[in-house]
Amino acid sequence: MTRMTIAEAITDAIGIAMDKDDAVYLMGQDIGVFGGPMQSSKGLWERFGEQGRVIDSPISEAAMIGTGVGAAMAGARPIVDLMFAEFLALTMTPLALEGASVAYRTNGKVTVPLVVRAKYGVGPHRGHAEGCIGMLMSFPGIKVIAPTTPQDAHSLMLAAIEDANPVVFLEHMSLLHGGRGEVDPGARVDIGEARIERPGTDLTVVASGLMVKRATRAAQVLAKEGIDVEVIDVRTIVPLDVATLQSSAERTGAVLIVDEGWPVGGAASDVCAQLVRASGGRPSYSIDFLTPPPTPVPFATHLEAQFVPGVDAIAAQVRELIATPSSTDEEESSR
Repeated sequence: MTRMTIAEAITDAIGIAMDKDDAVYLMGQDIGVFGGPMQSSKGLWERFGEQGRVIDSPISEAAMIGTGVGAAMAGARPIVDLMFAEFLALTMTPLALEGASVAYRTNGKVTVPLVVRAKYGVGPHRGHAEGCIGMLMSFPGIKVIAPTTPQDAHSLMLAAIEDANPVVFLEHMSLLHGGRGEVDPGARVDIGEARIERPGTDLTVVASGLMVKRATRAAQVLAKEGIDVEVIDVRTIVPLDVATLQSSAERTGAVLIVDEGWPVGGAASDVCAQLVRASGGRPSYSIDFLTPPPTPVPFATHLEAQFVPGVDAIAAQVRELIATPSSTDEEESSR
């Protein structure tokens, strides 16, 4: 066991994969001598640069992804670092319309084992907060991972590199260097498995990334008031572990989906839709949301703090939901 930050865990996992398999290589902007955006590739240039397996790319996100898709189809396992998730919008043709559909169109005879790294979320360095997660979720064939802990970052990066199809690996900028945690390099986490961050009985909060941390802190505040909140870290946004979310919701009777993305066509909306579908259209629990407003992400610090759900806002929303009878409760009382 070694204590690592999320950034260190990701880099360590990539190094392990590159040592194990010569087909794995890293390509992106400023990932060489510079050490990657926010030092997220630190040390890999020194280990693999002379082998030609850490490639500094020109500033063309579509070209990088197109190259990665072609290389993956030819047998390589490229990892492309786009710097920031907002640039994913520049890559949708090669990534989502072409790369993600290859296995389907060839009946599995050709696959695209490509990992796309992208940083997102509000953070200490300002700007580039957009995650574009809702956009990614609309394209079949793309898996989306958003780890919250160093162990999950390490294990899920290894799983992403091993996967036969495109994976977008989202790295929250507030969490990359936000403290070290124990990492077992041999521990495995499968793509598509959520984790119960904090067990509880009164209400379920579903979140990812920074929102998991804030929801957990809110749950600690609420515990002092006698409100027991269960917090679920989805870890993998696509495919979503609906079974774990539904089981928790049925047990607690209420779900609050907390998301850092926009409310329309975002991850929160899709999580709700999947829960409703899984329940046959009539969930036995109430569902509510806490998301930013449908506006561009503000740059000013004080406005950004109002834009993204905080600990106090999460706690207040939970209190309101606990105090409001669900439609199921009302139906039962009227019988």
